[in-house]
Amino acid sequence: MYNQPFHTSPQNCTMPIGNQHILIVDDNSGDVELLQIAFEMSGLDVHIDSASDGVEAIRFLEQAAENDTLPVLMVLDLNMPGANGFEVLQLLRERHFDERVAVVVLSTSAQAEDRRRCLALGARAMYCKPESMQELRRLVAGFSVYIDVPERGHEL
Repeated sequence: MYNQPFHTSPQNCTMPIGNQHILIVDDNSGDVELLQIAFEMSGLDVHIDSASDGVEAIRFLEQAAENDTLPVLMVLDLNMPGANGFEVLQLLRERHFDERVAVVVLSTSAQAEDRRRCLALGARAMYCKPESMQELRRLVAGFSVYIDVPERGHEL
């Protein structure tokens, strides 16, 4: 079950769903696949790229910035090899990507200190990874507040 959000005021897998770009950063390929399915089921018209660790994510973002194709949303795991989610958030802040890319942390951590750190580093929200596909689909549908795209007509 996921927690309520705490908001403030590329493995190179690509899933071409739409025009807005999303970057999923997670070292668990199963979680990446479930997120891709949840985005599709939610009816959000987005294009999904993924990175399997923080280092790959930063490289992806640097290249996307050069091409003016930054994603509108990054779904970021915390516990990864290479650079963890906190390090990615710090690098995003240092390079000012956090001003152009909304970051939502999706992690197994339910620690209040992790939440505090993520929000202090610029994440828009932090959620615990849901236990069911239905909960994940509902959570992902809520990401529409960060994505300026219409739903494709799927019932939620």
